[in-house]
Amino acid sequence: MEILKFNPIFKPTLWGSETWVVSAVKGSESIVLNGADKGLSLPQVVERYGAALLGKRDTERFGTDFPLLIKFIDAQQDLSIQVHPNDELSARRHGKMGKNEMWYVVDADRGSQLIAGFRRRVELADYASKVADGTIEDDLCKAPVAQGDCFYIPAGRVHGIGAGMVIAEIQQTSDVTYRIYDYLRRDRDGNQRELHTELALEAINFDDITTDPKVSYTEERDQVVELVSSPYFVTNELKLDRTYVRNYGDTDSFHVYMCIDGACCFLSPQSQGVFLHAGESLVVPASMPEVTIIPDGTVKLLESYVG
Repeated sequence: MEILKFNPIFKPTLWGSETWVVSAVKGSESIVLNGADKGLSLPQVVERYGAALLGKRDTERFGTDFPLLIKFIDAQQDLSIQVHPNDELSARRHGKMGKNEMWYVVDADRGSQLIAGFRRRVELADYASKVADGTIEDDLCKAPVAQGDCFYIPAGRVHGIGAGMVIAEIQQTSDVTYRIYDYLRRDRDGNQRELHTELALEAINFDDITTDPKVSYTEERDQVVELVSSPYFVTNELKLDRTYVRNYGDTDSFHVYMCIDGACCFLSPQSQGVFLHAGESLVVPASMPEVTIIPDGTVKLLESYVG
């Protein structure tokens, strides 16, 4: 197999835009841009190569479903406050994976903030009335953000992305979201957006109280720096200014790379070269034991796989 580069899928929204850079979601499938598989969709590539792409353990776990959805989010306005169901609840209700995800702040205006969890206890009996009158905002943990900040958002955590930031988002492959609050905003016809108050009740983790939801890490040059390690994915940061050989050892998984800043070339052991620029993404198949990354100056990458 070869390194696979995919077309970005641009999705305008009411609050800004999303760019899906690696997606197997039905109706929004990524298309291969290079090599022998050019023109095939990501699900078709998974079907063709199976464990050679996903890895043996991931194939046993997910079959022919690609387990991650990779996005860039450009938030020009506040997104609605949401919660995602876990695997059990989502399977029972929707026949789909749950949605555990993480955010990496690519860029942020001064004063930007996001929401991650509660800052104090909210009783289940009071929740609906707090949503209705808008006082739920007072109970949420609002964190100021800057470039390079990282947040893990487990299923059940109430969350919201604020205006003025660009986010790299790594998540399980799922499009199930419950909107729980939208700042009492109204559309041109004076109607508020639909909320999923009842559906969200069983999904919300009311014990998720935090004052500092940021992931703690120290950025290093020419090193693999772990940001998030969960049962659903592992994500690392690589900031490189020299040629770097990335050996995958016994991870037995595909690896997705998002280019956050700069540019580089990925070389396979067969000397296949794939260029990657900021805002782009590629997938290294599980059957490839290592790659050589050649930065053009300095490049910052996020690397994600299923452990």
